[in-house]
Amino acid sequence: MKSSLRNGVNYIKHAFSDLLFPRTCTFCDSGPVETRSYLCDTCSQSIRTVSHPFCIQCGLPIPGLALQSEGVCGRCLTAPPPYHRARFGAYYEGPLRESLIRFKFSAALHVGRTLSQILLEAFQRHFTCSEFDLIVPVPVHRKRLFHRGFNQAVILAAGLSARTALRLDRTSLTKIKDTPPQVGLPKAQRVANLRNSFGVQGSINIREKRILLIDDVATTGTTISEAAKVLMKAGASRVDALVLALRTADIVPSILPRES
Repeated sequence: MKSSLRNGVNYIKHAFSDLLFPRTCTFCDSGPVETRSYLCDTCSQSIRTVSHPFCIQCGLPIPGLALQSEGVCGRCLTAPPPYHRARFGAYYEGPLRESLIRFKFSAALHVGRTLSQILLEAFQRHFTCSEFDLIVPVPVHRKRLFHRGFNQAVILAAGLSARTALRLDRTSLTKIKDTPPQVGLPKAQRVANLRNSFGVQGSINIREKRILLIDDVATTGTTISEAAKVLMKAGASRVDALVLALRTADIVPSILPRES
């Protein structure tokens, strides 16, 4: 009864707010926007989700594999990542890319509500709440946090936590080395750049937990691999990763089908 009343009050509040302040598209500012995604039709249709065919472990696209087939890339067969599986929400392109840049570097925090919705939809496509005990965002170094004022992965993870009721741990995983940006670096340099850059404080919060690691953008998965390795070393029973956007530059995985 109380829940129904609360939902009714919220509906009236949002409807009244929309009447006074018609919503505009979070990405391009056109409007008004009728859907609750905060996106116009053009921007909504521009979002290209990362769907099959992709490696069932690292989640990276597998060119040439039959659309309905499931396979594992050669890299995961020869050097399996420390996480159980990784999944990506959408490709880092078009209005999504531009909005993520504004969100991350220009403090356009209102964009976070739409990005959180895209992340939630990706979670619902690939995972279930019963698989996890904890949501952990990829941290940034304190120097970058001080300069930027926020960690975009924490905002996304908090939105997912609120909508799934999964517990959020934003402090156990830490960035202990201030590393330069990964963009544009070759694979080997990405790995060297991030080596020993993460740490865990208070491993009791991590021990025996099934963890969902959250990040905003990835290219080859080096960051989530390094973070997952540290979490597993701290005693996590399993780590999966969910990344909002996939930057496709430099992704050329070799593919082999998984043996039955």
